[in-house]
Amino acid sequence: MKTVFITGANKGIGFETAKQQAEVGYSIYIGSRDAQKEDRKPSRR
Repeated sequence: MKTVFITGANKGIGFETAKQQAEVGYSIYIGSRDAQKEDRKPSRR
């Protein structure tokens, strides 16, 4: 399993990139400036 770290993944391009990577099976770590917004983590569907 491949692992990726995406900064700014709680919205916009970073969020969409994280969603796409999750859908194909990557293990994802995300970084965000606003800890309260980190609740919006992408997940596999």
